[in-house]
Amino acid sequence: MRHLVVVVGRACSVNQRAVNDRRDAPLLGTDWLTLAVVVLFWAAFVAVALLRRQVPTATVIASLAVLGGLYMSLQHEIIHGHPTPFRRLNWLLASAPLGMTQPFDRYRDTHLAHHESDLTDPFDDPESYYVTAQAWASATSAYRLLLSANRTLAGRLTIGPVLSLIRMLRGDLRLARTQRDVWRAWLLHVVAVALLIVALRAVGMPIWIYVLGFVFGGASFTALRSFVEHRAVDGAPRSAIVRSGWFLSFIFLNNNLHYTHHRLPGASWFRLPELTRSINAEAAVIDGAGLYRGYFEVARRFLFRPFGQAVHPLSATIDV
Repeated sequence: MRHLVVVVGRACSVNQRAVNDRRDAPLLGTDWLTLAVVVLFWAAFVAVALLRRQVPTATVIASLAVLGGLYMSLQHEIIHGHPTPFRRLNWLLASAPLGMTQPFDRYRDTHLAHHESDLTDPFDDPESYYVTAQAWASATSAYRLLLSANRTLAGRLTIGPVLSLIRMLRGDLRLARTQRDVWRAWLLHVVAVALLIVALRAVGMPIWIYVLGFVFGGASFTALRSFVEHRAVDGAPRSAIVRSGWFLSFIFLNNNLHYTHHRLPGASWFRLPELTRSINAEAAVIDGAGLYRGYFEVARRFLFRPFGQAVHPLSATIDV
């Protein structure tokens, strides 16, 4: 657990200039297409909340799950400086705690740290799903079983969101003892979530439907996207590319082209397909983190088989 606290602690002090200034984005003004997606999201979210009684519950849950995945993608775009040059305006567009589980400011800090980290290194990368050999050796049998299950797609989509939440809470609880911005972010988050629950009850949305759909379903969509995004390899790119059809590409805002995103983190989502071709990204990742023909291939290969081991394969290079 010590390595987790070190990682999250680093995240709080990350200089955001490197990945949040759109320095490699040619648009100096507003990304109108991204802004249109923001408007579309909020219109769809309000429509589902108000029209819930007119459609089957299963449809409501599925719609909320899709919207939850899209909202996480929009928050990711905002972290990287879109859709306008005005950070406070961007924050207002998609910082509401609709996902309930994490303050937006904490997500921003840890994600920016991820971009400046030694990718996949469990000491340095706050989004790494690997553990060190030392952590594995000291883990209980039950925890090892959970870590191994979380390396399968079925596990990542079901227990993965819960494990990520527990890990994040443990790290932030320790940091909050000494770092005021962490406990302040969580205090504001709790208040905002309480207001969200009041609003949901006011429009007649059952909380269990919302949590199952938007919160858990949205987290599962995000877990699907991130499942094979990074793989610990030596001397090759550690970010992958997953080709996808229009639907998931839109829900993920092309972040499935993850290698390109890491190469050009300030580029708008709608430019990633073009940039992927221009930098020959698919050829670059074949011998690295991997090139996948789609999420059906990911599911076929890793639904019940682990995507590598839980222990970081380059542990010998990690300073413990």
